Amino acid sequence: MIIEVFTHGASIHKKRERFVIKIPNEKDQEISAQKTDAILVSSNAMISTAAMKLCVERQIQLVITSYTGQPIARMWSSAPGRQTQLRRQQYLNYDTKFAFTLTKQLLHEKLTNQKNYLSQLKQNRKDTILTRRLADTISFMDKTIHKLDEYNFKKNYAQTFLGFEGICAQRYFESLSACLPKRWQFEKRTQNPGLDEFNACLNYLYGMAYVSIEKIVIISGLDPNAGFYHKDHYGKPTLVYDIIEPYRPIMDKSLVYLFNRRMVKDNWFSEYQTKISHAVELSKEGRFELISIYKNNCLSLIERQAWQQCREITKDLLILDRFGKNLK
Repeated sequence: MIIEVFTHGASIHKKRERFVIKIPNEKDQEISAQKTDAILVSSNAMISTAAMKLCVERQIQLVITSYTGQPIARMWSSAPGRQTQLRRQQYLNYDTKFAFTLTKQLLHEKLTNQKNYLSQLKQNRKDTILTRRLADTISFMDKTIHKLDEYNFKKNYAQTFLGFEGICAQRYFESLSACLPKRWQFEKRTQNPGLDEFNACLNYLYGMAYVSIEKIVIISGLDPNAGFYHKDHYGKPTLVYDIIEPYRPIMDKSLVYLFNRRMVKDNWFSEYQTKISHAVELSKEGRFELISIYKNNCLSLIERQAWQQCREITKDLLILDRFGKNLK
């Protein structure tokens, strides 16, 4: 069980081997430490030092977050244990066959999910030119997935995989744009900032998913800043970037549906000038609507799959540690 306490003025205390959660104007709750996997406390709530000590003694992850759920810090025991074993193997396998195999799996899933989504779009389109265009992209992605599957371990595998991913992304987003109403079609995928309305929305959805996955990575005991694929992004939660890859099409699908159903409004957006071009940002109304879309359509599926992925990574890393190995 994961205990999440985000209410302003709420607090967590210890009572024997139980956590007592006090929330203003609500009945106190008591939860056994034995049934608790992790505790998330926002910066506007409190937790007693006795409750913190119980977390350490029972190896319960304690994560401090912002009021939006963004992880800020976590507490762990100063004594060596499972956490030490896990992270040691994570760092040792930074650029090994383990990292290669995991990266290949995540990228295979991402490209396959993108290809399958384009196939769904193709089935629902009557425009012959558009369906041919989608068929060409699907065929191209099929060939790229085959190349990926045939690729064997080399030390510079990440650069090759980034090449596979990049060329597919270009074709994929060109196809998504072609499936939108002309009013909302875009030239290319743009980030930080988005140069059009679709990309501004997509960046915001992806941003919410980063927060969801980072929380799960931290609770799993993994270092979010030690990725196996996006390892060259120093100071960034690169493992989060790795794990999110297969789940991006979940958000792509929700957003394309939103635009095609004419549910997007002009007042969701405003333009501003950067040093090099005009960019688009979301208004308060737009952010509110996207938060609702993410929570209703994406959150549970992304978190469930991310939990499973983190469990598999931790299990495999602990097996390697058990035998004192890393896969060179």
